[in-house]
Amino acid sequence: MLITGMAEKIKRRSGTATKSRPAGAKARSPKSAGARSVAPRRRLSPTARRAQILEAARDLFGEGGIGQVSMRAIARRVGITQAAIYQHFDDKEAILFAISEDFFGRLIEANTEVMARVTTPIDLLRRSMTAYVRTGLAWPEEYRLVFMTSISGLEKRGAHRMVPELPEPISPTKGTTAFAYLQDQVRALMDAGQIRKGDVDVTSEAIWAAGHGIVSLLITHVNFPWERDKLIETQLDMLLFGLLPEASPERLSAPGRQVQAGKAPKA
Repeated sequence: MLITGMAEKIKRRSGTATKSRPAGAKARSPKSAGARSVAPRRRLSPTARRAQILEAARDLFGEGGIGQVSMRAIARRVGITQAAIYQHFDDKEAILFAISEDFFGRLIEANTEVMARVTTPIDLLRRSMTAYVRTGLAWPEEYRLVFMTSISGLEKRGAHRMVPELPEPISPTKGTTAFAYLQDQVRALMDAGQIRKGDVDVTSEAIWAAGHGIVSLLITHVNFPWERDKLIETQLDMLLFGLLPEASPERLSAPGRQVQAGKAPKA
């Protein structure tokens, strides 16, 4: 008894005495004491992660410009390591190329819808260019990155058609597919004698340049009081009228020609 009493006193002085627990209570392990339960981090599929990276890159490119954005910054915005982002994209050029392919995919969808409801080749060209302009206006940030950005190496990787000066052939892309739609329309119209004969590639690029001009103007000067629909319609009228052959019935029946011939223009 004496020895037991002395042992209890030593324990109390050294602070090693154990507190009694209610019957049936479980002891708390040191590891779990005060620990918070943390939900496991959800792992995204490669496709979902790729989309997340592209969205973050679009935002950062728009905020600071491509030259000011690093792969590390994109990874940080997504919440992954710098090493992890390279599992999806080799560099910024690859990311920008993927953004351009997504945009061209939307453009192809718009053209596919147009082709299902047109009746004449000239109407197809008009509606296709209208779809081009509308798609650009609906996705202004992507349009700027695709058509209003210069980045080393992208010109070759994302070229819209084969260029003889390039040492290596260009692999088919959604960009080349979208431009091929325009080339095919121009070629068919020339073969049918509905527009002036000329170089198919140059004529197609001239038409594309006209569409690009109006899109870039509208998405850059957004606060100017444009009459947008009338501006687009007038631009396309002028473009198509200029492509018509001299003896084209459409050209001869245009309001300007009727006035010159002494006839009143149609209402």
